[in-house]
Amino acid sequence: MKKVTLGAALLAGSLVLVPLAEGASAAPAAAAPEAARAAAGEPNLKTGSKGAAVKRLQLRLKELRYDPGKADGRYGSTTRAAVWAFQKVNKVPVKASGLVGKKTWAALKDPETPRSVTPRRLRKANRVEILIGRQLVVVYKKGEIALISHTSTGSGRYEDGAVSRTPRGNFRVQRKIRGVRVARLGTLYNPIYFYGGYALHGSANVPLYPDSHGCARLPFGTDLKLFDMVPIGWQVYVK
Repeated sequence: MKKVTLGAALLAGSLVLVPLAEGASAAPAAAAPEAARAAAGEPNLKTGSKGAAVKRLQLRLKELRYDPGKADGRYGSTTRAAVWAFQKVNKVPVKASGLVGKKTWAALKDPETPRSVTPRRLRKANRVEILIGRQLVVVYKKGEIALISHTSTGSGRYEDGAVSRTPRGNFRVQRKIRGVRVARLGTLYNPIYFYGGYALHGSANVPLYPDSHGCARLPFGTDLKLFDMVPIGWQVYVK
């Protein structure tokens, strides 16, 4: 795993993000505010929490290219999914409640980033990677991480006449449908198809475990962000 810190500044009330290339390092001063807060001690947070600490959590997750939703100081399901993704990347124990404790705050101060799983000879600068083992989706734009998301892929169960398995391999985005598509095996929101009927898509149910018929489910909000970010033709590598 590689360490990464993304620089940020609050200018006129807006968070300004400074992307870093894979493996790059930020100036130590970039993490100073977070380091000071971590040293002082941050409160435990979980789904339903509210307040300034939640907003700091949300802003830091955004800075690191996760998608906690609006930085409004309210810990809802979108923030929880972003916390799950961050904790999985940083090998912090993941709780269904999205509990953020000392280990998570420490990791936010000195975070890791997932290594690319696409072989170098196949790797495109613009791509989506689906990491089955960690249940993560990572989007790269011009070689830099643009988005990291929790996902739920094929369950491995035998159901509806077949084994629910997400195909592995090197694919590309074939088509996209903005909005809702009701398919035979369920409802897909903003689907991005990469292999036949298999797609990355939004869902109301994105649990911590593999649970889909083979698609890569995404939290609401993140699905639309990815839809707008990833055009037809982009590489999708599944491992």
